[in-house]
Amino acid sequence: MNLSSLPVIKLPLINVSTDPFDLLLVALGLRMQQLSKTSPKFIELLHGRNFTLQLESKNGISRHFIIQDEHVKMASGTAAKPDFTLRFEDSLFAVQTLLKGDPTVFMTGMQSGKIQMEGDFSLLMWFNQAAKLIAPNIPKPVLKKIKQAQRFIMDKKAALKG
Repeated sequence: MNLSSLPVIKLPLINVSTDPFDLLLVALGLRMQQLSKTSPKFIELLHGRNFTLQLESKNGISRHFIIQDEHVKMASGTAAKPDFTLRFEDSLFAVQTLLKGDPTVFMTGMQSGKIQMEGDFSLLMWFNQAAKLIAPNIPKPVLKKIKQAQRFIMDKKAALKG
C-alpha cells in the first residue's frame, strides 16, 4: 500500500492530520516529552539549551519543537522564528528518510536538494544525538514476534500476487 495514496484529513481535537509525516512528528514530540522526564541522557541534552527546531515538508506539513528550560513543547505549523528548520521535499520522502535513520540517505537527500536546512546548523547535530535516544529499546522476544509477523505479511503478499 502506498502511503501517499491515502486521503489526508485534519483531526482537530488533537491538532494532527492523518498525513504520515505529521503523525511521525507528533510521535517524535510525544517521545521527546516523555524522555525529558525519564531519561537522564536526554535531560542532559536539554540542559542549558533554549531553541526552536522546526521540521516541515514542502507540501505543507509543519511542526515545531520548543526546547526551553529542560522541557519540550510542540506545536503544529511554523514557528515565528525557528532557530533551525529541516525541510523535506514531501511528506513521504520525510517519513522514509527519518525512519531509515541512515546518515548516508540523509546526506544524499541534502545533495539532491530533497532536504534543505536553514538556521543554526549545530542544532542538526543536537537533533542527531537526540534521535539516537528517541527510538525505544524493544525487547528481543518482541522483536522476534515482529519479524515473524513481517515474514507472514510478506508471504501473504507474495501469495496474492502469484
